[in-house]
Amino acid sequence: MRKKIDHVLTLMLAVLMSTMVLSTLLQVSARLLSLNVLFTEELTVYSMMWVTLFGSAYAFGIKKHISIDALKSTLKAELKWKLEIMIELLIGLFAVLILIVGGSWFVYITFKLGQVSSVMQVPKGWIYLALPVSGLIILVYNTLNIFDTLNNRTHEPG
Repeated sequence: MRKKIDHVLTLMLAVLMSTMVLSTLLQVSARLLSLNVLFTEELTVYSMMWVTLFGSAYAFGIKKHISIDALKSTLKAELKWKLEIMIELLIGLFAVLILIVGGSWFVYITFKLGQVSSVMQVPKGWIYLALPVSGLIILVYNTLNIFDTLNNRTHEPG
């Protein structure tokens, strides 16, 4: 399951990064030609937002996110896996409360208020949907990480 999610996210991130680059290139080229292409700035900003959220979820999934392991490196194996589980539970709590619940509420309110982007006229709820979706992806990876930690834990005698 992890490989399928990784594959989908890498494709999605490649498309989003390409969109961001092409949109920026179009914007710069248009300015050099004294043309005004209005949608490019919005498209670039929203693509960057999606790249940030889904890139963070992907980095978490492949365990390349920022972590401070000073405490973990001083612990015995029996305590290391317990600390890893505790950290994963805290990350899961953050993903649920902030990204999924908070993000869903934000999307709901945005749709309810009828907010649309100023140039592209896209409902902003669709743009902000990246919050709860990335939270769900992080939660799936989080659950997989917990099962991996439980399956790979080592117990020292004593």
